[in-house]
Amino acid sequence: MKLRRGPLLPDEARAGLPVEDGERVIAAGRTGDGGWAAATGLALVTADGRTPWVDVAHAQWYDEQRVLVLDLVPGAGPSRRIGLADPGRLPETVHERVMASIVLSRRFAVPGGAVRVVARRADGSTDTVWQVVPDAGTDLTTPEARAAADAAVASLAAELG
Repeated sequence: MKLRRGPLLPDEARAGLPVEDGERVIAAGRTGDGGWAAATGLALVTADGRTPWVDVAHAQWYDEQRVLVLDLVPGAGPSRRIGLADPGRLPETVHERVMASIVLSRRFAVPGGAVRVVARRADGSTDTVWQVVPDAGTDLTTPEARAAADAAVASLAAELG
């Protein structure tokens, strides 16, 4: 006997979120304000917008506070804090989707510090997104550091093919 489940996200909740046509919801949770947050193959979606997985540097679930925190890569915006009254499987799914977007990650020394160079792909995409994430205190505005970071990206791109 096959157990039949209802949708992860009620139709009225889906209508209030920026979920694209044909985009599959993988997990959903109720937010503290009575709204919804949903994980799809491409992004975390809330009433406030979409956060593509390739823009998330780190995701952390704080169970006692019932808060999901997304730290975004430089240039993608500020960190996001999402309070979840009923998280369901959303925290685990967010972590899995962020990790699945990473194809390759390697740390490189640059003048004045270090950077992490990350190659990422969105679910189902063949396009590679390259990200350079500086360590705290590393200034990538200097020509020497920028050149070293660009050389690191070129080296990894050649390695990846």
